[in-house]
Amino acid sequence: MKKRKRLFLSIIFFGTILNLLLIFLGLKVLVKRLEIKINEEPKVVEAQFPYNTEFDNYNIEIKKPKLVNHYILFDYTISTKDNSPIEEDDFHITGSPSFPDTAYFVSAHDILRKVENNKMRIVNVGIIVARKDYDKYVNNFDFLVSAREKGSSKNLFEEKRVDTTIKIDGVVYPDKENYKEIKKTFKLDGIDFEVLSIGDFDFGSCIPIFVGNISEEKGKEIENKYALRIEWENINAMYNLEKWVGFYEQVIKRYSNIDPSYDKNSQYDQFYMGKIFYNQKEVNKDNVKIYLRNKETNEEVRIS
Repeated sequence: MKKRKRLFLSIIFFGTILNLLLIFLGLKVLVKRLEIKINEEPKVVEAQFPYNTEFDNYNIEIKKPKLVNHYILFDYTISTKDNSPIEEDDFHITGSPSFPDTAYFVSAHDILRKVENNKMRIVNVGIIVARKDYDKYVNNFDFLVSAREKGSSKNLFEEKRVDTTIKIDGVVYPDKENYKEIKKTFKLDGIDFEVLSIGDFDFGSCIPIFVGNISEEKGKEIENKYALRIEWENINAMYNLEKWVGFYEQVIKRYSNIDPSYDKNSQYDQFYMGKIFYNQKEVNKDNVKIYLRNKETNEEVRIS
């Protein structure tokens, strides 16, 4: 009787131990699977460009956006389906992406509109004011379109316009070809001009410039007073700085939380865009000298 009792207790004991081992092994496998899922990178598919579509009387070609640290450059070709002449105000388009990290992005502004008969090229730039990871991709683009309806009056008060949104899913990775990161401050007349970068394209160069902790009035004065001067062989040309976008304290606090390099206590920040137009086939950009110049005093500082 005692032997049976001992045997019974032994069976219960070893059965309990076995169950605990099985539970432990099961939990270990489950945790391992969870670790694998957590460590797996989300599957990303690269967006397909150029993207061609139609809307109303227009053929639309969207070229691959160029993503760099401080902006995204969008390039479009628009043509009329019936080959009728196109005018600059007939068609407007602006693009914006989603960011997989945290970012502060400003919708694109036009830097180039070129009309040739029934075709128009539009190039615009959206500024990445601040971002957690400037080297990360962007994805899932929305392109907002506003077009003058076929046959509509061109009178501002009588015209008919049609709107649509073009969605393109997938990712676009940074492209640093023909792009030089500067992120350097140049002092002129006691003002700190931070030249962010120089991007070279077939139409010329884009040079975003940041001036922080000024007044809005000072921001306007800078636009009127300063310019970029380029010098190359027999070329000596001036290009005005354009006010791109400015921010007050509340917004500054928001994007300085994303990128701590900004002064969170700044009263007003202003971004400018320097646009230099030249034919790359005619100019050796490696030998071009670029200066920031006071148009009134002719004082200048070389930035490239």
